[in-house]
Amino acid sequence: SVKKKAVTLRFQFTDSCGKGYMAPPYWIFRNHGWWIVPAVKTDFDAAVGATVTVTIDPHEVVQVANKPYVTPTVIHDEMASLAEMSDTFSVREIGRTAEDRQLLVLETEPRDESILVGATMQPAEPAGRPVIAVAHWLLDGSALTRHLLDRFQFCFLPMPNPDGSFNGRSVTNAVGEVPMFSFAHVLRGEDAPLESRAVWAYCEQLRPTAYVEFHTHYQSVRHHKLNPMWHGWFPENIQGRVTRVDNALLTLNSNWRVTEISPEVPLHDCGKFSNLTTHFHTMSYCYQIYALTQEATCAHAIQVVSTLARALAGPEWEVALPDPEVVAG
Repeated sequence: SVKKKAVTLRFQFTDSCGKGYMAPPYWIFRNHGWWIVPAVKTDFDAAVGATVTVTIDPHEVVQVANKPYVTPTVIHDEMASLAEMSDTFSVREIGRTAEDRQLLVLETEPRDESILVGATMQPAEPAGRPVIAVAHWLLDGSALTRHLLDRFQFCFLPMPNPDGSFNGRSVTNAVGEVPMFSFAHVLRGEDAPLESRAVWAYCEQLRPTAYVEFHTHYQSVRHHKLNPMWHGWFPENIQGRVTRVDNALLTLNSNWRVTEISPEVPLHDCGKFSNLTTHFHTMSYCYQIYALTQEATCAHAIQVVSTLARALAGPEWEVALPDPEVVAG
């Protein structure tokens, strides 16, 4: 057609389609980026489905989805670009998937303590872009990021389930496994997804001081959510430090949903959070961001990691930072 055309798409919900993820806004990919479909073009019924109307130019190819998804190739290319443009980063392959996609980590120089920043292994909550945004922030040249890079090694795992992301899965990988909740199988020596095994082997080597995992929703329907770890899993000598980091994170938002992961929580040992804490005393946090745009989500992720890192370093570290050097220019 030589004219613009309005096209109406129907997303029919079923009990097993992940309809809990399907609240508006909906998104259209065009002109090299994702854009929100206006609310007046979206008709949503949480129990039945959604109808989304978009206008398409002649010969235009677009994508329409419930989230601004990013492909593994885009994320991996950006990781490579960051490593190529700056001596700050290097890329490490930690494993391969069933469809032979790389599992990659972006790392800064080793330090005595490390902070691991990861995206969820659930592709329906795509967090690769905000995880990469935190890596970009470390290159801003500010006094804070320069001193944090001296203090900690930062490690980024933005695409931990690339097969699932590529194939449009909600929580599974390419062969129907659920990597996010398979870490107990890994630790018991049972059959487990390749992704879970590779990530745990990397964590065994790294033994991160802190771990924060982002689950991002690109909606404004709920408050942000935090899952800290039960303090009984930490030795007495770091209890104060754990409390300091917990409290610092809680200052980020005026309204919260907070649920502590403890031995009483069903299936608490299936994910990596409690296992990192019980095995390595890692301060682990699951952080769900409910911000409407990609930019707001990225900005919030940067705030989270900045707050965590500063609290982890402690007030004495901040007080001891050198004064800035100022020259005429």
